[in-house]
Amino acid sequence: MDERVFQQPTAQQLSAFAQGDPIAKDEIAHLVLPQLARWAWGHYPNLPRDEIQSVAGGVLAEILRHHERYDPDQSSFTTYAIHLIKLRLASLYQALKKIKEFQDAACENLVQPPYNSIDTVELDQRIERDQFFGAAMKRLEGTEKEFLRLILQGEKQQDGFVQILARYGPIKHAGREVKNVKARLLRKLQALADEMGYEAGDLLDA
Repeated sequence: MDERVFQQPTAQQLSAFAQGDPIAKDEIAHLVLPQLARWAWGHYPNLPRDEIQSVAGGVLAEILRHHERYDPDQSSFTTYAIHLIKLRLASLYQALKKIKEFQDAACENLVQPPYNSIDTVELDQRIERDQFFGAAMKRLEGTEKEFLRLILQGEKQQDGFVQILARYGPIKHAGREVKNVKARLLRKLQALADEMGYEAGDLLDA
């Protein structure tokens, strides 16, 4: 990583930061956050930009809260921050990958066999799955609720999701906005599954 591309906090700012000076913390945040976000956007183009922005902001907020953990003799400020951002984004990537697998498996299991070919265990699983998605519908609203309805119908083309977004306001980047809404929706579904005590397989195998 070429540190020359980053503007670092001054020695005076870092000295005040080490003492917990709120003014120095604010100055450093305004200086480095845009740089960190641009770096992360460029290195992780497959992750949603708003999620990346959130991770970068969260990491910086954590550093500012625990200023005593940063040692300027060990690394520059941005190197320290980027190391933490990489760790968080790796976790985010794995979470989004699992969510994508969750979504794909859910769509693949929408076609149900005739009733008389379902044994008792399979029937119980389908009932649990229906209960889960029924509960999810009650917890969602707006675009996320309509996206879920479309996903459960087996829709894979982007046009249907873009039409939903268009009903809620102007669209600047259709593909990115559809991807972001799906990511938020599926994280909520995973959280609800955890809350209700379901394993992902309990829902997807039914």
